[in-house]
Amino acid sequence: MAPDHNHTIRPKFNNLLTRLLSAIVLLPLAVFVILTGGIPYLTFVILITILIIFEWNGITEKKSISLLFSLQALSMTLLLLEINFGSPYLMISFCISLIAIVAMSYLIKAKIKWALIGFFYAFIPSVAILLIGKNVSGQVVLWMMIVIWSMDTGAYFVGKNIGGPKMSPGISPNKTWSGLIGGTITAMLFGFLYVHFFGDKILPIFKNAIILIILSGVIAILSQVGDLAESALKRNFNTKDSGSIIPGHGGVMDRMDGILFVAPIVLVISYILHS
Repeated sequence: MAPDHNHTIRPKFNNLLTRLLSAIVLLPLAVFVILTGGIPYLTFVILITILIIFEWNGITEKKSISLLFSLQALSMTLLLLEINFGSPYLMISFCISLIAIVAMSYLIKAKIKWALIGFFYAFIPSVAILLIGKNVSGQVVLWMMIVIWSMDTGAYFVGKNIGGPKMSPGISPNKTWSGLIGGTITAMLFGFLYVHFFGDKILPIFKNAIILIILSGVIAILSQVGDLAESALKRNFNTKDSGSIIPGHGGVMDRMDGILFVAPIVLVISYILHS
């Protein structure tokens, strides 16, 4: 019997359509919140942080909701609130949070190592994103996200159509060097175009076009390091997707993994240039 090509093509088309519809709905909302700032932005960062640790526990503990998750989510929420409002007790709260997470992991027989790694995995980029939006500009956050999204999209289409040698077949067999190059060029182009047409050129990080293009390329490549780190985690725990909360896109970790190494570096560069 001949294979039913329509049957194989239809699921791919449906998945692509679902991804497109999700992006049409969620992208404008994300852009609005990022550029609005204030409490909506703080709420957005806290929500993303909680969803990441939710999915992290689903991967590492095979149980998303638990006493450990509740403690991690509560700790990070309180810490982000303290950072946003400038609490003088931040370091005390941070130390108490780590001690409490270790104690809870021990009590419920969870893996202490993965509980702590998950805490930092979710918390560090969230702090960076919060501080960039609060103390620098939401436009820098949006530019960073556009660069990462452009990298992912460009890498996907170039890698799919050109193919070639694999970057890291043992970790992520679908990633190719052609995809990395194509994605980086795409990210540099869209990073520049966003600033050229919409960005606030008074911001030091946006003033020099050459530095901006190079920086877009660098953070695009770094976003792939974060992507590979998540792929290695999922492979280690034999998991395909971090979750399914975003229709057609998988989990929040699958969409935000590129920020892991990018956001802290963009924060440091922004602070250096502003000073």
